[in-house]
Amino acid sequence: MREIVWGGCTRRALEAGSAAEMDRGSWVRGCLNGVANAPEQLPTRPVTKRTTDAKLLERFRAWARTKGEAQLVDHARTLVAVQLTEHDYDVELSTDYPAGSGNPGYESLAHSFVEWWDGDHGRDGTARNVLVLGADGKRLTAKRI
Repeated sequence: MREIVWGGCTRRALEAGSAAEMDRGSWVRGCLNGVANAPEQLPTRPVTKRTTDAKLLERFRAWARTKGEAQLVDHARTLVAVQLTEHDYDVELSTDYPAGSGNPGYESLAHSFVEWWDGDHGRDGTARNVLVLGADGKRLTAKRI
C-alpha cells in the first residue's frame, strides 16, 4: 500500500510539470494529506530539500564508462538528490544538453541511470524518479526508477 500511495503522490507531483517544479515536496505532502483525509496544511516555507552528491555522480560515471558509455555520461554535470518527503526523493541530473535540441542522448542518459540504480546507494529512503535537466535547468525527460 505504501508503494502505491507514496509512489503515486511523487508521480503526481512529477506530472504537475512547471506548476510543481519549484517545490515538488509540497505537492507530495498535499497528495498524502488528501489520501489520508487529513486537514490541509499549507507549508509556510519550501518543503523540498536539494543536496548535491558529487560522489554518487562519479560512481554512476565510473559504471557507465565500464559499459562503454563515457560519451553519454560526459554530458552530466551535477547530481542532486531532491528529498520530497522524509522517505522519498527524486534524483536530478543536470546536463549540458540544450533545450529543444531533439538530441536523444538525454533519453539514453536517463535509461542508463535507471539501469545502474539498484538500491538506495547509501541514502535513506526510496528514490522514485530520475529527471534529466538541460543546460537551462529545465526538465528534458523523467523516468521512474
